[in-house]
Amino acid sequence: MKYLKKIGFLAVLFLLIAACSTEDEPLFQDEALELPPFDTMMADFDAFTDNSGSGKSVVSYLEKAPKSNWNLARAVIGTWNVTLFTTLAVPVTSFRSAFLHDPVRIGDDSWQWTYTVEGFGGEYTARLTGELVEDIIVWEMYVSRSGIEAFDEFLWFMGESARDGSSGHWILNQGPNRQHAMLRIDWVREMEEIGTIRYTWVREFTDDQSDDPYRNSYLEYGLIEGDYDAYFDAHVYEADLQDFVDARIEWNRELYFGRIRAPHFYEDMDWHCWDGTGEDVLCE
Repeated sequence: MKYLKKIGFLAVLFLLIAACSTEDEPLFQDEALELPPFDTMMADFDAFTDNSGSGKSVVSYLEKAPKSNWNLARAVIGTWNVTLFTTLAVPVTSFRSAFLHDPVRIGDDSWQWTYTVEGFGGEYTARLTGELVEDIIVWEMYVSRSGIEAFDEFLWFMGESARDGSSGHWILNQGPNRQHAMLRIDWVREMEEIGTIRYTWVREFTDDQSDDPYRNSYLEYGLIEGDYDAYFDAHVYEADLQDFVDARIEWNRELYFGRIRAPHFYEDMDWHCWDGTGEDVLCE
């Protein structure tokens, strides 16, 4: 009996020591946090943009084809593409640059990337932090600019991602002079690819402080099975109609044929298709 009591006491003592050791020990120890892939912020727009450097020979054919159906799909995607590559060029480029630098540890479970980004007519200093909170990594990107049109460091975007990198979101603020949320990006990974990514316009007020009519517009990109293996769903405010309209775009990522359903434009619920060169064809 005394022997069993002694064993029990040692077991409890061991558990207490282990608990104290675990509590004081940083969750990541010496292993740096892993950045979410860059494509969690940027979907694949190449099939609908004039990107001669993309390596896709279909681009030259698309430039010569009538492509009215493809052109409509391109116009729907182009609005968001312009927003991401121009209005948000600095924060997006700042995030891309983080992959070229090594982080330093600033806390038990916190890391920081600090570096400069040149371009866009000035020099920017970016400071990206990541902190593990239970099973979620909290990200914050601070940016400042020196020289002409300088501005002090401010929080340009923030986000959260699952510790295993399977899902997360970003929230991007408009800029140094209007530090309010403008765009939310929700993403889910499937294996090594982005399974879905949705851009939602969340800005409440325009620059003149009136209600933003485009709020809650969204564009969602995703992968599906079948001949059409990728899609875009668009829900966008149409200023001429003063209402929201919807469009569904599906295409083949390898051969580039696709189809679009846009009731507000075609005044029907049918699919309207194009072939691999961008020319209109009858849908099968």
